[in-house]
Amino acid sequence: MQEEPRGFHEGERIAKVSVWTLLALGIVEIAFSAVSGSVALLADGIDSIGDAGVSFFVWTGLRFVRRKPNRRFQYGYYKVESFTAFVTGIVLIPISAYILFRSYRALLNPSPLRLSLLALLVLAAAGLGSLYRALQMRRIANKYNILSLKLDAKNSIKDATSSFVAFASVLVASFGVYHADAIGGMLVAVYILSVAYVTIRESTLVLLDEFHEPELSKKIESVIRSHAHVKGIRDLRLRRAGPFIVGALQVEVDGSITLDQAHEVATQLESSVRATIKGLRRFVVTPVPHIDPHKRLHESYAT
Repeated sequence: MQEEPRGFHEGERIAKVSVWTLLALGIVEIAFSAVSGSVALLADGIDSIGDAGVSFFVWTGLRFVRRKPNRRFQYGYYKVESFTAFVTGIVLIPISAYILFRSYRALLNPSPLRLSLLALLVLAAAGLGSLYRALQMRRIANKYNILSLKLDAKNSIKDATSSFVAFASVLVASFGVYHADAIGGMLVAVYILSVAYVTIRESTLVLLDEFHEPELSKKIESVIRSHAHVKGIRDLRLRRAGPFIVGALQVEVDGSITLDQAHEVATQLESSVRATIKGLRRFVVTPVPHIDPHKRLHESYAT
């Protein structure tokens, strides 16, 4: 539990740095695209500014996640993180459409580039800077299991890749194949659209309480069944709440034990599962009496 606020604090910090870094890179790329006439450089600059917006949403979401539950939001603000990831994906769609439109126009009317060496230097710096930032972000996201930061890290890797694609297209265009610059811009647009699709899909599933991790469910069941007093398991239910997992289940215990003993069994099971499963925020175990099926059948005949 002590790592929870630390993880959000680190995630918030790296997202904040990402906002200003990408914004600066995007402005520089757009400025130099006007000088060089490269649509691929323009596309990558717009992409960088769009990614700065993505990091801004992530930064804002992580600030909300750190708020404590209150009377109105009794389960906390954990799903704000998934919601901001969803908004991020929506924002990326018009950005990709605009870049695709500009690239298509450039493809119909190709023109030679100016100061192509300068454009190449800017793209190389943008690509390397985005890659370094993405690796830092992914390390923190994986360490603390922060969904929106994972998506932002993927987006940053895409941003670095698109910069290298734009670099290759400008390099080819500098040798006289002028269509290559427009094709590079189109590829950047496709990269952005693919990230938007993944972001919207994953965040929507979390918001709809979808949970399909059979190995994790089996691991929890194994921990529960290892307890001597457990006779069976009913209704194991798990869902994600932001970066965390919450769940509940009923366990069948010997009907002859006392209520205090049953409560102690439930408490032990909750502690065991939380200690075993990383990222488990809340887990409620409800004990119910176990009835022997043969005894139940005998009683039904007797009545």
